[in-house]
Amino acid sequence: MRSIVTIHDLIFLRKPQYYKFIDRLIYKFKSKYACTNADRIIAISEKTKEDIVELYNINPSKIDVIYQSCDDSFKTLSSTAKKEKIKEKYKLPDKFILNVGTIEARKNLLLVIKSLPKIDNEFKLVVVGRETAYTALVKKEIANLDLKHRVIFLKNVPFTDLPLIYQLADLFVLPSYYEGFGIPIIEALYSNIPVVAATGSCLEEAGGPKSIYVSPDDENSLANAINKVLTDKELQETMKQKGLEYVQKFNNEIVNPQLMDCYLKTMKQ
Repeated sequence: MRSIVTIHDLIFLRKPQYYKFIDRLIYKFKSKYACTNADRIIAISEKTKEDIVELYNINPSKIDVIYQSCDDSFKTLSSTAKKEKIKEKYKLPDKFILNVGTIEARKNLLLVIKSLPKIDNEFKLVVVGRETAYTALVKKEIANLDLKHRVIFLKNVPFTDLPLIYQLADLFVLPSYYEGFGIPIIEALYSNIPVVAATGSCLEEAGGPKSIYVSPDDENSLANAINKVLTDKELQETMKQKGLEYVQKFNNEIVNPQLMDCYLKTMKQ
């Protein structure tokens, strides 16, 4: 019987500090065994493919890169009335920067907090995601910088509300140290908002050439990039238009046939 394994990332090897020792051992054993013994491997990004080749010494010809898409609810812009209801429900400000994802060290929300004093006071930061122990560090920095009035945390947001929160935002920011792909970025591009993200993993693959990327360790560069977008309407429109054009490559109509081709090709081996 032929077998195919999908590998999302090898972050536990690239950034081991974010994982418990025993978890790393288990993840490595299972994923390396699967990659070695499967007839074919699907990697969800070119970066993940590079990691599999380098870290597990797998022949690159055995690996197909097939990107993921996001839920179709992000691909349709909602009416002004619906967005106003969501804005009222969550008491969202008129102008805000959005960050979506688990609040953990790898996703590097602390960098956004440190950059916030250097960003126009008109803009608040809205954070949507599950809290972890790392959240205490983030909130401590918020208190130290006297930013409580500028940061809004939203927890347990129903998935159906999330696309509208994206569409209300002025800009999306994701300064993660490492990701396997970066679905929140394509959710933002489908939602027609500009994206500022981090270099160093695969986020450039998700965000495309017209999004802006900075070092995940440079708060000044992050602040400068965000200010550049927020103060330049022409740049905003270019990023929105080109981002929406780029993200079409992740449509189900494109991704699904690639997945089917991979399975059929493997069956015929």
